[in-house]
This record gives sequence, structure tokens and C-alpha cells, in this order.
Amino acid sequence: MLTLLHNRGFRLLLAGQFLSLVAPWCQRTMVLIWVYALTKSGTGVSLMGLSEAVPMLLLAPVAGVFVDRWDRGRTMTVVVVVQALLLLPLLLVHGASDFWLILAVTLAISAASQFFQPAAAAALPAIVGLEEIGQANGLLQISNSVVPIIAPGLAALLFAALGPYKEVLLLGGLYLLAVPFLARVPAPRPDLAAGAAPAFIGEMAAGLRYVLASRLIRSVMLVAFIALLGIGGLSVLDVVFVTRALHAPTADVGILLTASGAGQLSGGLLVSALAKRLDRHYHRLLGLSIVLAGAGTVLYSQMPAMAWAAGVLFVSGAIFPFLIVAFITLVQRATDNAFMGRVMSLVTMCMSVASILSLTASGSLTDLFGVRQVIAGGGAILVVSGVVGLFVVRSGPMLPPAGEGIAADHGAAPDVAARAPAVVGASE
Repeated sequence: MLTLLHNRGFRLLLAGQFLSLVAPWCQRTMVLIWVYALTKSGTGVSLMGLSEAVPMLLLAPVAGVFVDRWDRGRTMTVVVVVQALLLLPLLLVHGASDFWLILAVTLAISAASQFFQPAAAAALPAIVGLEEIGQANGLLQISNSVVPIIAPGLAALLFAALGPYKEVLLLGGLYLLAVPFLARVPAPRPDLAAGAAPAFIGEMAAGLRYVLASRLIRSVMLVAFIALLGIGGLSVLDVVFVTRALHAPTADVGILLTASGAGQLSGGLLVSALAKRLDRHYHRLLGLSIVLAGAGTVLYSQMPAMAWAAGVLFVSGAIFPFLIVAFITLVQRATDNAFMGRVMSLVTMCMSVASILSLTASGSLTDLFGVRQVIAGGGAILVVSGVVGLFVVRSGPMLPPAGEGIAADHGAAPDVAARAPAVVGASE
């Protein structure tokens, strides 16, 4: 762990990614509270989630190609600046009739983030090397877990104390705080992308062939797709759960999100401490953690009071870092650096399809059958996806010998495995 923290590139990525997550988390909480206050509708908040998911489907394959062409650090820097500017139209919202403007801003900011996410995931192996990737993901998860602890409560407090307009300006400033760190992240474009660029469609097709050639990546994507069918639409229902099931004010959603974030922080610390022991078992950890997270979601849906619901979310939140670290590490280890952006974007696109289907149904189903029933059903689907994972994700990619790339049977497509470059950690 200390070795990673001595790595200047990793420290810059850690700080920049943390700051770049605080603003969107606050923004998301603010928007959900704002929209529900304007519309009083479960469908309204589901549409907000849909506006976040649609760009994943439409832009992810395109974004991945450019991420594999561009410097990853500069890409992340430009994205956060654009996101800060995109917040400004929210200052023109004055009533329920302006709901469409909130929707459009959310969609545009999500569109920009489609370039950030694969760039960040692609930068990490180039900075720390494959041997440290599991522990590095664990440390990033610790940092990322702090965000759900502070951001939802902060956003709800600012909304109540200052109102949405002043909060919008503050969030724009938060985005810009990440710029000095991300601009110095040492993650240049891959060597294979540095020469004459092939045709755009050809690059997209090469990324798709790469994914189809890897049994591991295909299996992980299947598990993620089923999981997101269950919980993709639940992420926007916490505010509905608070008001309709727990009969509490909308601002109290911050309590639940903070409890979940505290659990994620605890789980992040644990998964980072256990990184070496888990190194050869991420394939089993993925399915098991999804099953436990699904069971926790079902239990959460039946909680009668805020304290009980927060307690269950704390425990469930502690499970998610194991799930996330296992998922991202398996994909990163199975992917060559030159294809990392495209692979991550295709994984995102697959997940977005499931999220869109889930979001499309969740709002209407909540208004028809009740929020408790919808959350419980989503948790049950999550359990099913975990069981599937235990059967289809049979083994993880083995670490290559020092100085070698990832072999074809470890995830690389046959036509690129032979020329997969070594990934060397960039330390200070």
C-alpha cells in the first residue's frame, strides 16, 4: 500500500478522481431532491436516472475509441471543465415547467462523463502496473467510498440552506478543483495508438472483436448485465422510499446515502487490506459479493424505520467494494493497454442497456405496486446474477511474467496478444 502511495502518478489520479466524484454525487442528490419537489412523481425521478443512462448506450463505443487515441490525463481534465460549464443552465430553472431543462443538463453531464470513466480505468494499469492493480483498485475504492458519506448529506444540507441556485455555483467550483491534479496524471495515449490512426469504424470493430475473443470479459459482462437489470433502476428510488415507505422528508435521503457510503468506506478499507490474499480469487469474489448485496437489498426493502434502513444499507454498502474491485480488476487484467478504453466503454454500454431497461420499468412499477416491492424484486434479480457469476466466471486472468503482456488465453484477442506491450508502473 505504501509503495503505491509513493507513486506520484497514482497520488495525482487518486486526488483528481476523488474531487471529480464529489461534484457529480452532490449534483445527483440535489437534482433528485429538486425534481421530486417539483413533480412529486416516481416517474420523474426515474426519468432523471434514464437521462444518466442513455448517454452510456449512445456514446460509450465512440468515447472508447477516442480514449484509446488521446492522452488519458488530458481527457479527464477537459471533461471536468466541460461538466462545470454544463451546470450553468440550471440557473434558469424556475418551476415544474422547466423539468425538461434539468433533464437536458443531466443528460449532457452524463454524456461528458462517458469520456472520463474509461480514461480513468485505462490510466490506472499504465500508472501502477498489472501486479499492483488489485490493491490500487482497493485504495481507489476507499477514496471513492468517502464520497457517498459526505456528498449526499452535504448536497441535501446545501439545498435546504442555500437553495438550488447557489448550490449549482458551488458544485461548478467543486468540478474545477480536480483540474490541477488530473492535468498532471502521467497516462499518455498507448504506443499502438500513436501512429497513423486507422479508420474510426475499424477501431470500434477491433474493440468489439477483442471483447468477443475473451471468454472472461464476456462472462463478466453477462453477470453485470443481469445485475443491472435488477438494480439499475433502484439507484433513483431512495428518495421515493424515504417519503412513501418511511414517511420522512425528502432531505432525509441523505441519511440513507451517507450510511451506505460509510459502509462502502469500511468495505474499501477491508478489501484493500486483503488485496494480496484475494489476488487469485477475484472470480469467486465477484459472484459471492453480488449474492450478498442482493440479499441485503431485499432486506432493506422491508425495513420499517429510518434507523433500521440505514443500518442495513451500511452493511450492504460494505459489500459493494468487494464487488466493484473484483469486477474492475478482472476486466483490467484481461485487457491490453491499447484496447483498454474501448473495452471499458463496451462494458459500460452493456451495463447501460440493462440500466435503461430497469429505469424504464422502475418508476412506473413503483407507482403501480409500491416502492418496497420494486426494490425487493431488484434485489432478487441481483441474487440471481451472483449465482450466474459463480458458475460462468470460472477463473481470473493470471498475472503475466515481468515485462510481458497478457496472453491471448488470459483475455487478449488472438491477433493482438503477440504484440501486447508491457505495462510498467510510473513511480516518482
